[in-house]
Amino acid sequence: MNLTKASQKIIKVTTLVIFTGNLLGSIIDPDIAPNITLSQEAWLTGRLDSAFILYLTELDTAIYTKPTIYYNLAYLSYLKGDTEKTTFFIEKSLSENKNFGPALFLYGLLQLKRNDFSKALRLLSKASIHYSFREYPEYYLGLIQLKKGEPLKALRHFKRALRLNKKFTRTYPQMAKTYLLLGDTAKAENVLLDGLSHSYDAEILLSLGDLYSSLGNERKAKKYYGLFVYFFPYHPSYQRVTEWLNSHGVENPYTTDFSPPPERNPEDRFFPIGEEKLYNVFFGPIKSGELYTKIADTLNFNGIDVYKVYFSIDSNPALAFIATVHSDYITYLDQNSKLAVRHFLHTRENKIINEKIYDFDRKNGKFICRVVQKDGHIQYIEKWLPRYTTDGTSILFYARQLVKEKRNERVMTIIDENFVVSDINFTGKFEPVEHNDTVEMGILITGKNHYKGILGFTGNFRGWFRNNHTYLPIQADFEIWVGRILIKMGSQLELKLRKFAR
Repeated sequence: MNLTKASQKIIKVTTLVIFTGNLLGSIIDPDIAPNITLSQEAWLTGRLDSAFILYLTELDTAIYTKPTIYYNLAYLSYLKGDTEKTTFFIEKSLSENKNFGPALFLYGLLQLKRNDFSKALRLLSKASIHYSFREYPEYYLGLIQLKKGEPLKALRHFKRALRLNKKFTRTYPQMAKTYLLLGDTAKAENVLLDGLSHSYDAEILLSLGDLYSSLGNERKAKKYYGLFVYFFPYHPSYQRVTEWLNSHGVENPYTTDFSPPPERNPEDRFFPIGEEKLYNVFFGPIKSGELYTKIADTLNFNGIDVYKVYFSIDSNPALAFIATVHSDYITYLDQNSKLAVRHFLHTRENKIINEKIYDFDRKNGKFICRVVQKDGHIQYIEKWLPRYTTDGTSILFYARQLVKEKRNERVMTIIDENFVVSDINFTGKFEPVEHNDTVEMGILITGKNHYKGILGFTGNFRGWFRNNHTYLPIQADFEIWVGRILIKMGSQLELKLRKFAR
């Protein structure tokens, strides 16, 4: 595994010729994210072979620190199942920095894959000190202790992982399993219900159904098995759970508040291309931020006709002592359903700085998230995707579809890689809305976010939409964790200035 500088330069020239211009044709807008490198763009958009070559070329110039580049090469090799290259690049990374957290964590995973628990424990314990995302090594330390038959030790690690990050939801089913091994059914139940409050993960719903089935609680088993079957038809346990439901007289899995949306077709394509709006955000009399939306274009992505839409949030710089948010989101929305197909997140929220792409593989029921963290190291997250799920910013565009259809819906939404619930209710009422020195009658919707989102959005909300073929949002108010905020459509001059944008 040696590359001479000459061969690296040849690769560099070749790849620059091949890949220059990809940013222009990508969901990643260079005006929004000008500092994303070609290697990062290749990684985020799922071109792993290209990303590997491009990261190799960076070793000469060291755009980031060499430990990061070597780690990224190791991680790409790990994802492709090449343990020899993974080992080589991890060791190169650690030779540059023996305490580099991502490399320690990945090396621990590699040893776990080899069933070398002793080395895995040592490396992951060290990673739990030096890795920024300490919940990851703590979780795997718990898994190792479970495999070793040490449930009390496993429990300590799982508890530590959740203290570090309650939204790290893969921990909840394993923690519940540990409590069951210790004979504490009540705590296992409480852990799973707590996990469900953070995310409707497939394994959490499945574990709840299995738990209640084992306890003979048929009513609750039907509820959680029903949710599981409704959301996750591609999961390996789908057939088993369906057979259980059928044997208990449940033929229709829609036993809860969720139900499938109607079939949508090209007649539902009503978004006006080029629509561009700015909304002012007020906390009481104070203008606390701006929201920007744009329906930029239409294109075909992976055989699906999509809208390319923009959504940006910019906080008032004068309120930086409270919060600083300058985040941009670009989404490909299915033109018929208005559900997300691909979603790019350029996140600048207080200390959270990263780039992400969410891919919604609805044909296989998979949610895939690729991340570039602030220091340049890459991460990969994959979960089972609940049916009819969209992302947290595109729900604004989805609400327009519901207003058009005059429908209520309980919508599954992705926030921070977790699956949470929003209720949107079409009231059929018209109310006067004042904006830009005019008054118009807006169509009222009400609803509730059952989670804490961007800027603390949570709880009840109202929205008013234009009563014409565009169903444009005019105004809204939301509960946040410290009161309410009002969102009002801005003027054309405010749109042109975008004073708070960065």
